[in-house]
Amino acid sequence: MSLNTATELWRMSATELAEAIRSGQVSSREVIEAHLRRIEAVNNSINAVVISMAEQALKAAKTADRAVAAGADLGPFHGVPFTVKENIDVTGTPTTHGFKALANAYPIRDAPAVERLKAAGGDPDRSHKPSQRRYSLALRE
Repeated sequence: MSLNTATELWRMSATELAEAIRSGQVSSREVIEAHLRRIEAVNNSINAVVISMAEQALKAAKTADRAVAAGADLGPFHGVPFTVKENIDVTGTPTTHGFKALANAYPIRDAPAVERLKAAGGDPDRSHKPSQRRYSLALRE
């Protein structure tokens, strides 16, 4: 697998990224930076990322890269970023369900799916917002 450009990184699957990180073809930091650049490039037009955890992601990438260098046991998704919708609990960020009134609704623990992905070595990014349309339709029924 040739990893010549950052563009290739954001197009790769989670398992491909995990293998590339595990084998040393690419660092977790390079993967995170490629994804952050992609978010920066397209988010103004699609408005999917409402809360970026870029700083936390870069810190986690540094830790992940140290673990690879030390030969530590690595989870199946070690160093791989994943996105989480606003309606799923991630500690350190509000679970707003897309509503401004919930801007201070900080969970005390991660949702089980987030816990499991983190345990597998994944690096969360609180990005995707839920559809406001979904909620407006539910309120009409």
